[in-house]
Amino acid sequence: MKFSTIFTLIFSLFLPITARATCIETTGSGFILKGPEATDGARGLTWKRCAIGMSWDAEANTCSGEPRGLTLDEALAYAEREGGGWRVPTGPELETLYAETCEGPKIDTVAFPNITASDFGEGATFWTSTEAMPGMFYFFDVTNGYFDMHSKGYHLSVLLVKGRLLGPAAN
Repeated sequence: MKFSTIFTLIFSLFLPITARATCIETTGSGFILKGPEATDGARGLTWKRCAIGMSWDAEANTCSGEPRGLTLDEALAYAEREGGGWRVPTGPELETLYAETCEGPKIDTVAFPNITASDFGEGATFWTSTEAMPGMFYFFDVTNGYFDMHSKGYHLSVLLVKGRLLGPAAN
């Protein structure tokens, strides 16, 4: 018993070194960045780089302003008014934005600058249009790398996407 405890402690000392060797730094290189849009050519998706409520500041090369917390119905209506094929992403689509960084799964902050402005106290949480169970929809916390679900009436941030649909979406 004592040997296995010592072995486990010694072995665990080497894990952070191994983890650091396999993690990456986010650089925006997975996207074609053109002003307010980031295109993932491999998946056929184009993203708004700023959360709804924020706008692209070309001079500073970042998103500025305050993100808006929207219910899912408000987010879907906003995307429809935006036109041009913009919509609330599905869970599988939003998941493609995660990169395995040294701090765990995170969104690429080069491609999506100032994304943490959407942290209203519980992480930067973003709606998906994917229903988890009746009346509950998935959301992703892009700063802490997890997902969960909420009812449609909860207020969360939204990134819009257009292009080939990956996964089921809300009606």
